[in-house]
Amino acid sequence: INNPSSSEIAIKAYLEDFIYVSPYDGSKKFFPAGSTERSCAGWISFSPSEFKLNPFGRRNIDYTVRVPESASGGYYAVLFFETSLGQIEQTPGNRLLVLGRIGSLFLVETNNSVKKAEIRDLKTGINSINASFNNTGNVLLKAQGTYFIMDREGMVRDRGKIEDIFISPGDETYFSVKISSSLDAGKYTLVDNFDLQDGDVVVKEIDFMKRTNGSLEISAVRD
Repeated sequence: INNPSSSEIAIKAYLEDFIYVSPYDGSKKFFPAGSTERSCAGWISFSPSEFKLNPFGRRNIDYTVRVPESASGGYYAVLFFETSLGQIEQTPGNRLLVLGRIGSLFLVETNNSVKKAEIRDLKTGINSINASFNNTGNVLLKAQGTYFIMDREGMVRDRGKIEDIFISPGDETYFSVKISSSLDAGKYTLVDNFDLQDGDVVVKEIDFMKRTNGSLEISAVRD
């Protein structure tokens, strides 16, 4: 832990749980340590829990993670470091203490972890093809998505990026691929590809037709 300021600061360290939440763009919600289904907060011991840092000083925090033999999949926690940022006077005689904190995430995955996802519920929208993204494994996923659109001759007519998805096991979210208005009427194949990291991917091929009035119709779906 580094103190970038010219003043001494007092630090308090403590554990909490976290999960990714809607819109699953990396946003997190924090909970008391040990209160979520896949918490590893109870496996972590660390020292010290309270200390002071000299101006521009630094200190190492030692920690140990003891994983039970029965654990299967991914388990998570965050170690927060909290300090006072000062006081704000709200009204004469009343001051508000402002605290700031930074966190170090713990992501513990066992050897028998399952990294898996499914793309479901494909539907057409106004100039878009929409689907759900489901985390069907037992670890957190950071899914980095891309897509491309091919015509009947196999020529790529469009390509782009799908917003990254951060999602907990068992959760579901939705994503959309915009079909360019400059794409001519005709038959095409949309390929959605999500990189789940470490060589794991999930791919969905969607055959669709764009009609002369701009409406879309899905004709076939393949993994």
